[in-house]
Amino acid sequence: MTTCSLCGHEDLSFTCPYCNGVYCGEHRLPESHGCPGIQKVREDAKRRVSDSLGFDDYEEENQTWTPIMPKKKAKRKTSKKSRFSITEKRDLLIASILVTLVSISIFGAPSGIINGIIIFYSYLTSANWWVPVGMILIFLLSFMGHELAHKFTAQHYGMWSEFRMTSMGYYLSAIAILFSIPIFGTGTVYTSGATSGENNAKTNLAGPLSNFLIASGLVIVALIAVLLLNPTSLFYIMFLVRYGIIINSILGLFNMIPIQPFDGATVKDWSKPVWIVLTIALISMLIIAYLVLPMLM
Repeated sequence: MTTCSLCGHEDLSFTCPYCNGVYCGEHRLPESHGCPGIQKVREDAKRRVSDSLGFDDYEEENQTWTPIMPKKKAKRKTSKKSRFSITEKRDLLIASILVTLVSISIFGAPSGIINGIIIFYSYLTSANWWVPVGMILIFLLSFMGHELAHKFTAQHYGMWSEFRMTSMGYYLSAIAILFSIPIFGTGTVYTSGATSGENNAKTNLAGPLSNFLIASGLVIVALIAVLLLNPTSLFYIMFLVRYGIIINSILGLFNMIPIQPFDGATVKDWSKPVWIVLTIALISMLIIAYLVLPMLM
């Protein structure tokens, strides 16, 4: 039994012949661990197929691949492979539980989780039970939307990407739950095999951008609510909207700090104008939440 150099899981060892890394059964394939020699893997696969069929259609110099039957289009098989590994699903579930506990703890601020549970339960037994439930869902969407935006953008550019809980994440979550502090730090998305610096920057940009888009969507909800709802219902809807905008704006701005390891450092190095525009946009969301929306309530 050895330790996987990617996820740290103890399992039977598999040594990748292309990068010489040692991996567990789940990450033993080059595609599963973002092997830097993935291009060599593809070239070897094409060469083996060509040799087995007795065709000499593979050209080493130009790195081209000629179809054996060009007149007949081959059907592309749809990959049924999940975008989420078993380990990642487990870590996402743990993170979701911790984020939910943090959001409940905030109800009892500054007394912590016990007082938060008491207040949360009192709301659940009232006619406005949907308000605290909505707050928890918004809190969960803000965090998960941010992390999954990183993951799916990285996968779009052909990179390996998975969410992992971290030791620091457990510590920060414990502090947040015990002291009712809205800390976003349960885990992080790891990526490897970046195709270019630009794609890597766009992957980092995706998280804060998702928070801006969620906040913008909530502003639209607020405008519609003002036109359609009565004063009593409007008050609670605007309360949820302001809460969501503030949470997403703070999360986005926190990650746009232009210092490593924050997303903003990579984004600013790639494009300073993009970093400035998104930072100003997130600040504008905070201004709307604190100054504009209260006048509409």
